Amino acid sequence: MTLDRAVFPIIAGPTASGKTGFALELASRHGLEIINADSLLVYRGFDIGTAKPAAQDLARVPHHLIDICEPTQNFTAADFVKQVHSLTETLSRRNRGALIVGGTHFYLKALCMGLWDAPATQPDFRASLEHRATAELFQELSAKDPPHAAKIGSSDRYRIVRALEILQFSGNRPSELQAQAESRAPDPRFQLLWIDREDAELESRIADRTHQMLEHGLIEETQKLLLAHPGARALDSVGYRQVVSHLRGETPPGRKVRPGLDGLSDEIRLATRQLVKAQRTFLRGFEFAERFLFEADRPRLEARIQNLLA
Repeated sequence: MTLDRAVFPIIAGPTASGKTGFALELASRHGLEIINADSLLVYRGFDIGTAKPAAQDLARVPHHLIDICEPTQNFTAADFVKQVHSLTETLSRRNRGALIVGGTHFYLKALCMGLWDAPATQPDFRASLEHRATAELFQELSAKDPPHAAKIGSSDRYRIVRALEILQFSGNRPSELQAQAESRAPDPRFQLLWIDREDAELESRIADRTHQMLEHGLIEETQKLLLAHPGARALDSVGYRQVVSHLRGETPPGRKVRPGLDGLSDEIRLATRQLVKAQRTFLRGFEFAERFLFEADRPRLEARIQNLLA
């Protein structure tokens, strides 16, 4: 592998598909390194709810972009792309192969298709919006950029504020900037490979994953994070968000939830299934992505990765 022709496979796929275990096994067997592409694994302390690789796995295979930020820090897609470009250049010079592994697909989209030409964050502007309700901000964005507002949804305050910031300081609609980025050819240095499973199998794996997280201390981990970092955005992610609601005695409107841990498990599994649906939709939008169904396509996937790294 030389710097001018190095290709780095990206192992993506829905939550609980098994991409982490597969990547660890392959990297260990072939002397590869792993670059994390999960937006939560960059944060220290978010371990159980993210299924962060165990210490022995981190020691066995060199990993990058794990535990590099405090929970209060903001790690963006632009930060991710910059870090990955630096890492892949360094690895290529060292003649080292690596797998990029993770399920944060807007990170992967930025890596494969390039970043939007958007302005930097504006702290003063963001501070000026703090007193306004999320619903009000969403209404404003809906009036100015309906397609982007519909894509974000009404509850993602961070992305709503970012969209309004882009409108204010660039004069361009985020939906237009996104369309420009999507019209580019994908970066040839990265090849997106996504693994999936049959619905019934994936549902079973989601149930097992949820049970193990609760058994291994997800509630206790969330309590500690709430005390130490109550405003951390990562606490609004799947798993942690449901535990926070459970601890506060909050129930979703219009839906009856079983009491205790059974109800919490139900809520985490439901949220995970919804996330999986969104992840699959996102991945189907990449025409250049190659899909592999586990375990039937595993030999073909391994051969494809070896060919890319040759």
